[in-house]
Amino acid sequence: MKSKLTVPFVAACLLGLGFAQAQSTTESTPETVAVTTTTEGGPATYTAPADVKRAKADYKNFAFGIYAGLNSTKLPGESNSSNGNVSGRLGYQAGFFVRGGGRLFGQIGAEYFASSSNYFTAGSGQSVSSIQDQINIQYVQVPVYIGYKLTESDRGISAVRVQLGVEYANRINSNSNSFNLSNGEIKSGSFNGLGQIGLDAGPVFLDLTYHYGFSDAISGTGFNGSARRILSASVGFKF
Repeated sequence: MKSKLTVPFVAACLLGLGFAQAQSTTESTPETVAVTTTTEGGPATYTAPADVKRAKADYKNFAFGIYAGLNSTKLPGESNSSNGNVSGRLGYQAGFFVRGGGRLFGQIGAEYFASSSNYFTAGSGQSVSSIQDQINIQYVQVPVYIGYKLTESDRGISAVRVQLGVEYANRINSNSNSFNLSNGEIKSGSFNGLGQIGLDAGPVFLDLTYHYGFSDAISGTGFNGSARRILSASVGFKF
């Protein structure tokens, strides 16, 4: 009687063990996809893990980047004669961005932006005859873009881009030198329109951006035509 009960018991145990192993194998087997390639002998098909394909899609649709570069500011009302002192109008910027989407994408970021300009004000009979000096302003800017890749590689790593957007510029510091402008006379916040063309070469990219101020950056008397006109160039890395 005992041997008759032992056989079914052992069989049940073996079946249970086999089922557990089969389930474990099924759960540990990675999802695969069929990939077809062309060789000299004709098309060949091999199986690749689905997470490889998913990783490529994620890279193409999402990117984080850091950058730095130089800018040149021109205010419509500033002096046209800077005596060849180009360095007086050079500034710099550094920032980061997050980009999401495919060929049509959106982008938002933040940057530290230091700009400089040569400004001239004519005097009157009751004030200083004239003043020409630099006005230096530092901002924290938040640019937002909608962009389109004119051409791109299969994975989207390399591309030629065009982008349009707007940015909010918040003044954090300023130095008006001989003009002695107060913080109230240099606007604390302003909006700029943006136009950009960019080149992605693997993880490295180059951006050329034009910033068009919608309103005067300086509200002091004699500073009409102080809307910002800026051309900036940046080099960076994306991940």
